[in-house]
Amino acid sequence: MKPFVALPTGALSAFACGLSLLALMPSFALAADSPLTQAIHRLNADTRQERVVRLSDLGITAPILLGASDARRELYLPVPAGVVLNDATLQVDASYLNGEGGRNTLLLSLDGYPVRAEGLSEAQGDASATLGVDKAPRENGLVRLGIAWSSVVPRPLCEDDRVIGNVLRIQPETRLTYSYDASQLRDVSAAWAALPSEPGILVAPGSLSATSYDAAWKLGVALARIGKHSRILPFPALQDSVDLSGLRIPAELLSIPAFASLNGKGQHTLANPAEIGALLMLGQTSNVQADLAINDPQLLQAVNQALDALQSQVQGVEATAASALTQWREQHVNAGLAAAGSDNVRLALLGTRPVLMIAPDATGKALSLLGSAWSKLARSRQLTVSEAQTPLSDDNRVALSRLGGAPGTYDVASRFDWSASFPLGSVAYDGRLPVAAVVDVSAAPGASDTAPVASLFFNDYLIGAQQLSANGESQRIQAHIPRYALGSKNVLRVSFQRQPVSDRCLETPQAFPVSVLPTSHIVLDASALADDFSGMAARFAMDTQVLVPQAYLDHPASSLARVIAVADAAGVSPLRAQLKVSPDAKAVARPDKAFLAFELPLKDSKESVQVDDQGRLRINHKDQVLLDVQSLNHLASLQVVQTSGQHGLVYRTLGSQAPSLAEPIVLTRGDVAILGDSGAVAVIDSQDPSGSQLIDREEPKGLDAWRKPSLLWLIPGGIALFFILLLAGRLARRNRQ
Repeated sequence: MKPFVALPTGALSAFACGLSLLALMPSFALAADSPLTQAIHRLNADTRQERVVRLSDLGITAPILLGASDARRELYLPVPAGVVLNDATLQVDASYLNGEGGRNTLLLSLDGYPVRAEGLSEAQGDASATLGVDKAPRENGLVRLGIAWSSVVPRPLCEDDRVIGNVLRIQPETRLTYSYDASQLRDVSAAWAALPSEPGILVAPGSLSATSYDAAWKLGVALARIGKHSRILPFPALQDSVDLSGLRIPAELLSIPAFASLNGKGQHTLANPAEIGALLMLGQTSNVQADLAINDPQLLQAVNQALDALQSQVQGVEATAASALTQWREQHVNAGLAAAGSDNVRLALLGTRPVLMIAPDATGKALSLLGSAWSKLARSRQLTVSEAQTPLSDDNRVALSRLGGAPGTYDVASRFDWSASFPLGSVAYDGRLPVAAVVDVSAAPGASDTAPVASLFFNDYLIGAQQLSANGESQRIQAHIPRYALGSKNVLRVSFQRQPVSDRCLETPQAFPVSVLPTSHIVLDASALADDFSGMAARFAMDTQVLVPQAYLDHPASSLARVIAVADAAGVSPLRAQLKVSPDAKAVARPDKAFLAFELPLKDSKESVQVDDQGRLRINHKDQVLLDVQSLNHLASLQVVQTSGQHGLVYRTLGSQAPSLAEPIVLTRGDVAILGDSGAVAVIDSQDPSGSQLIDREEPKGLDAWRKPSLLWLIPGGIALFFILLLAGRLARRNRQ
């Protein structure tokens, strides 16, 4: 071993200075970069995403009213699971009325922790508040807002203290604003749970291939089934118009012609591919703000062409900046669009946003993977899905917990509603229909001797009710589901009601627990399928053909939204449906299974509703004309028909302009629906306009004795026969004598 040699003091100083210079070299190199290169590096490092979640996005479109003496409500706002929230604030928009002159208190809490309490004593006023939300990651992906409203009005002993004039109103504009680092999203499951209320689906520009179109509409229906309204975003193409109002361009990038041409306000027509690449790089316009993408070669080619054109412009200005742009492309584009196989789902950056890339051939498997059965197992940023199927029931029972109803225990002071929502196709996959609802509940005793009541509603029809024993033991409520209550989408609701009392007004009414048990289920039974919307929803659960003309593929932005809205309302299962494209819109379609057809002629369909391009609507019942009116527009018809031995639905636009279908379509009992911008304008049963056949089918069995001849007439008839025989016997004896 060589001995240690001490260096002179001057040498040590020189050595330390050299190390300092080496440490500062990256800073010198960064400082040496041009402003253009530095601006591109900043874009490369910026993965900040800003989000706003409103109550209206969660389906709460009307104000929430709290008016009891002690009213509480908890609201759950979704956020990315396991991700730090930056600059998060919760704006509560509220107002109150104090008509009874009471002492009112508003208490707000976040995730169970009280954060604001305020007394509200004016006749009316503003109760809005801005709450700061901590950065802590939420592993469950939810921010919980608790609202408690107390209104105390002095009254004489035991006088009714219920008041109607002291009310708190929570507006649907109540919102959570936050930002997060997209690079912190851990896996596909977290990205799926973090989708906004209106996720964008990016598709290739121009006319889509049949596989991409098929993947896009199936993905849109799957999103609609979890309460999200998707937006179809074709990748920008030349001559497309984009809105530049909110576009912010760093000043250093204005030396590039593509960025300079976008430095304006209002509408702009894209003149060259480099402008498209600049839009993708900035990521601020709605045209490229996607959350999911159909990853096909046509989209990859369009993205590369746009970025190659932008790269050429940057190269012409500065070579170092072009190298920085190459790094940006590798991290923000290439890593997302590169695919190892046809069956893959991956989470990647596309431009500035985290995007779930789904290969067209893997859409069905991806939807099964991301369903409620397997979604928590998608714990990777890239998945090769070889097989994924939704488990199906092998008997005539389906647990309500599988249909979205979470069993559990809830405190009830006066009333509480528990519900489970499901499309008919999720249970009627082999032709069986729901015939009975079985709900197992238990309730704890309360202060009142009046037993609590549980009422069962199916699509807002009361189908059963029962007083509960309130002894903590399980109690079963079973109710028949009538055929007229079935729809393509169904909601089973259990409403608990207690009698809130206190001892001579000296006690405050308290809540007592009730439970909905995991054994609650729906009973299915094989049944003849009617020729109406519910019957078609059951047929669509087994196997379906979706028939569209080639023109739909040529204009995906408008047609996909239409197909998604109608297929979702009709109950088409995206896992058991095939797309069939008709090259000629005038060629007669010949389906070989249950079908959903759009704007295609059908052979011998005998459609009871006839529409034309001039806006004429004609509705027939057998040989009778029920309605003949013109000229109409922004309407469409959807009706049950038969052709080639198959049952199906056919959609036809009434007039020159199709409805926007901005609101969800609800199909009730019938076989004909007239659709407008706000959903179903009218639903008609063309086979039974008066409803008399429904009365016969659904008449209770207890009325059978009233409808059929009674056997009681045999009693007086038997007595009369006895006397006749007795008289005949006497006459016979006389004759013999």
